[in-house]
Amino acid sequence: MPSISNVERLDELREDTGLAAASMSGVELVAQSTAGIAPSAVMVSGATLVAASASAGTLYSYAVSLCVLLLVGWCVSRAARLRPGEDLLSHITAAFGRAVGFVGSTGLALGYLLISVGCVAQFSQYTKPLLGVAPPVSAGVPATSISVTVVLEILCVVGAAWMMIRGVRISAWTGVVLEVLSIGAILLVCTMVLLHHGVSLAPLMPTGITVQQVVSGMVLATLGFVGFESAACLSVEAKDPQRTIPRAVTGSALLAGALYLYASYAQIVGFGGADNLAADATPLNTLADGLGFHWLALGIDLGAVASNFACVSGSLTAASRVLRSMGESQLVHRKMAATHPTRKTPHIAILLLSAAALIAALGLGLSGINELDVYSYTGTLGTFGYMVAYMLMGLGIPILVRRLAPQASIGAAVIIGMTVTGSLGYVFYRNVYPLPAWPAALMPWIFLAVLLAAAAWYFAGPARIARRQTRESSLAEEPAPEPAR
Repeated sequence: MPSISNVERLDELREDTGLAAASMSGVELVAQSTAGIAPSAVMVSGATLVAASASAGTLYSYAVSLCVLLLVGWCVSRAARLRPGEDLLSHITAAFGRAVGFVGSTGLALGYLLISVGCVAQFSQYTKPLLGVAPPVSAGVPATSISVTVVLEILCVVGAAWMMIRGVRISAWTGVVLEVLSIGAILLVCTMVLLHHGVSLAPLMPTGITVQQVVSGMVLATLGFVGFESAACLSVEAKDPQRTIPRAVTGSALLAGALYLYASYAQIVGFGGADNLAADATPLNTLADGLGFHWLALGIDLGAVASNFACVSGSLTAASRVLRSMGESQLVHRKMAATHPTRKTPHIAILLLSAAALIAALGLGLSGINELDVYSYTGTLGTFGYMVAYMLMGLGIPILVRRLAPQASIGAAVIIGMTVTGSLGYVFYRNVYPLPAWPAALMPWIFLAVLLAAAAWYFAGPARIARRQTRESSLAEEPAPEPAR
């Protein structure tokens, strides 16, 4: 139970926010986190991308990533109990100040936005076979049917934006229903593969793998989990956030981890090795066709379409809450904090982010990059953004515990926080040095350029706010025009 002081704090925070305060149950928060992760979309294409980097170490990349992100979840949950009703931006700002809080929120918002771009591309990739249009056969090949891609991506983003503005509960429930149906079809294929090929210990005890392979695979393995903390962005709309947010964050990560390990194991067994898996852009479809169940391949495509649509909606929902918090703090234009008078959603932030996601997806598609590569590139960049926010949470949780719970020991917070920061920092380091092959070598520099641009925006903030206030005061002082006679 929240303390009396925390109950009063929640009531104060929820006043005049314009959001649907205390409207989401614990189940709906799990639905939001699940939609943000989009586990079925990762089960369909994640293993082949991770296998391209980790090879036989694919399962270990997923397992280690799960352990690290469960520790991130502990940090988010601890902060939610200490500061109920606050989001990640507020937690990081409380620990380090506005400047670092802005860096963390920029990384998180960038992560949500880029993940949504990748899922818009995947929506197109898996819709094409349902329309009789051939998708790309593997990574690195030119895009196919670009005109169809444009139409599908526009439909995806417009539909997701409409649902998000209609209401966060509609968006969350739509996402979880689509995910359940999609996961069911994928688990059926994976189970049939194992029944056909038999259980093998080879993927669990591979020979010749290196630490570098496992760590290289962890960026895209981590991509499969990012968004699990998105329930924390709905702290104002959550009922009893001290209890429901920790459960949603931890539960969604555990569920996703179990699904990824099972699906990756089945695909490695079905293809006879991780290297064969890495060469196929649509591995589950190939396995279903190989078993003689073409109808299941169509079911997987339909499930992947639904899952990616849910991920677009879930990721942009979370990003809009981050942008709204930044608007409230005047870190960006205050119009970003505006909410719809009847729908109680940050409609301006939603429309801006949806437009940005659509422009990015269309721009990459029109340049000839196929959908699988778009997902890989935007996912890598987006994961760097998440990792910055996660590392700041790891560094900040001991500070928050010391300040807000001085009677409690900070030993666990220090150990877990430093483990999170050190692990993710090492993953980032090993993915930029030695320098990876082109175009992956560009990713760290693009990400650094975004952070530098964000820093320049922040430090120009006081002058920008002063100019706006001067302009508004001068307009207020102008005499009203006399009525015409």
